[in-house]
Amino acid sequence: VNGKKYCGDSASDQGPVGVVAGTMYWETDSIGTRRGWEICFGSDWQPAGPPPPSPPALPPPSAPGGSVSGDPHFVGLHGDRFDFAGRNHTVYALFSARHLALNARFAPATFVMGGTCARCSIKTVHGSLIKTAYFKARTARGRTVRVEFNADAPSGALLKVADDDAQLAFLATERALLVSFEKPDAIEEVIDDVRVHLERKHARETAVAVRNDAFELRVASRFVGWATLNHNMRRLDATITPLRPPGYGAGPKVAPHGLLGQTFDGDDVAVDGALDDYSSKVVVTAAMGEGAIEGTAVDYEVDREDPFSTSFKYSRFDLEAASPREAAALSGVRRKVDPLAAAMPAAGTHGDDVSTLGELY
Repeated sequence: VNGKKYCGDSASDQGPVGVVAGTMYWETDSIGTRRGWEICFGSDWQPAGPPPPSPPALPPPSAPGGSVSGDPHFVGLHGDRFDFAGRNHTVYALFSARHLALNARFAPATFVMGGTCARCSIKTVHGSLIKTAYFKARTARGRTVRVEFNADAPSGALLKVADDDAQLAFLATERALLVSFEKPDAIEEVIDDVRVHLERKHARETAVAVRNDAFELRVASRFVGWATLNHNMRRLDATITPLRPPGYGAGPKVAPHGLLGQTFDGDDVAVDGALDDYSSKVVVTAAMGEGAIEGTAVDYEVDREDPFSTSFKYSRFDLEAASPREAAALSGVRRKVDPLAAAMPAAGTHGDDVSTLGELY
């Protein structure tokens, strides 16, 4: 359907969490050995000679926050939209709040969008993906928690806990959090008031979440769309969810920042920035968030030799107080949003390959 294959089966041992045997669930380009029956609707059903696929409209966030996904497309707290290609193998600060931060390594990637039938059109994208995530948190007792998660090794996350931020690296407690390679599974570690949760949803997706009492930072490893054509290439998608209701304590004393965190600016205005053009059969991404972010992309770069570093121009990690960004100074397109919608449940990233039927992979 629209160049993608949708399969449902009888919920074998590889089905997602909570699926009862005998019920149907759906995946894109389903892989792995299945037991029982399977029904597929594939690209053979597509009419001859469809036009090259264009990126579908992004689904609205499901809870108050922000997200980043795919060839990275950002969705802010208020539904703000902008693309950010990043420089090759550069680490950027996605989110920075008091005692909680998320950095990400961007890497170049070439992938295709389109069906597998002989007459299906193909779009080639020369872009980038988020490949590694670096979480850092400081607990209420002053301990420092670091978590590293790699798109291509999604069954594990590396956890390091140190008594304080300055402690020598070799003195830190280190362990690997591991889950099943394909079956639903989960593991959680609690360090004072910080929780680290690694969960395999099904064979195609694993996610790690780090949370304190104010925010949850979640990063999921997923296949790039049209997985078979793209040799099961993986990417990381990030979602940031505030855990306190709007107006809690008259708002945070330290307003978040970072490429995505700055959209948590306390107003009811979305600011859209630069978006890449996907109208041609060959796409080269170039947008770097122009118009939607304070400063320029280089202001968010983090030392790649220390990817957990919280040092960048707009860092909030060690601050006692900080104001929101100067949204009025941004050159992007402004959209007034409903006050209720202004407290969307999550912000984050979405890819060009997100299906109009939802994220099925």
